[in-house]
Amino acid sequence: MISTLILLRLKIMLRQRFAWLCFGIGLILILIGYATASVSYVSPHKLYYNFALAISFVALHLLAIYQGAQLFHDEKDRRTLQLLLVSGVSRARWVVGNVLGLCLAFVVIDMLWLILTSLMGGLAFGVWGSPILLQVKILQSFSLLIVISLTFLLTLLFRTVLALSLSAVLTAFLYSVSSIENLFRDSQSSHLMDGDWALKVIKLAKLLPPLEWFDLKSFVGYESSVSWIMVLGVAALGAAWAALLTAFAVMRFEKMDL
Repeated sequence: MISTLILLRLKIMLRQRFAWLCFGIGLILILIGYATASVSYVSPHKLYYNFALAISFVALHLLAIYQGAQLFHDEKDRRTLQLLLVSGVSRARWVVGNVLGLCLAFVVIDMLWLILTSLMGGLAFGVWGSPILLQVKILQSFSLLIVISLTFLLTLLFRTVLALSLSAVLTAFLYSVSSIENLFRDSQSSHLMDGDWALKVIKLAKLLPPLEWFDLKSFVGYESSVSWIMVLGVAALGAAWAALLTAFAVMRFEKMDL
């Protein structure tokens, strides 16, 4: 039953204009990346791949948060959620199926972006990519699964706009914890602000998913690949965090009146 819900969500996503819009956005961004890299005389292929990966990363997370934050309320308002539950679909299966289905849909879109990026990079710069590109996308898929699970949990706790805002802020913060911590600990800037409260918040953030561990984009252009054992270990951590957040979402959904 869960596999049926996953495939249903995947089909709905790919049939909607939203999927074609994502594809079109990715193509436009790749062309912009090519135009930007072409003006560089020093390793234009590195600039191209860094630009393409960074833009696709931001776009993918924003689109996933947007879809995840409104899915529950849209299904509820259209009465399709109640229809599925009455037909025998459990609440737990509905949450798990939609989280996995939504993530799978964006992974498919991201793989298409990667294929287009590699084709353009090979044709324009003679560099067809390297194993690290695949490693970047694998870990990004698991971080995306965490973000979607977190968004689902928040959308079951709050209204759509608030859940969307909280998800976006939390995602950006969790990807930047180390950078923010270094800023408040830096001897040049720490005297300009009171960082005690910020450092306490950062300590609490250590209890949340370490999304920055899933970001390998900074290695692209410098390493052909990183340890696959490390990639698999971080991916397993991502699966564990996503399962935990999804479990909390299921617990919340079980207590809700529709």
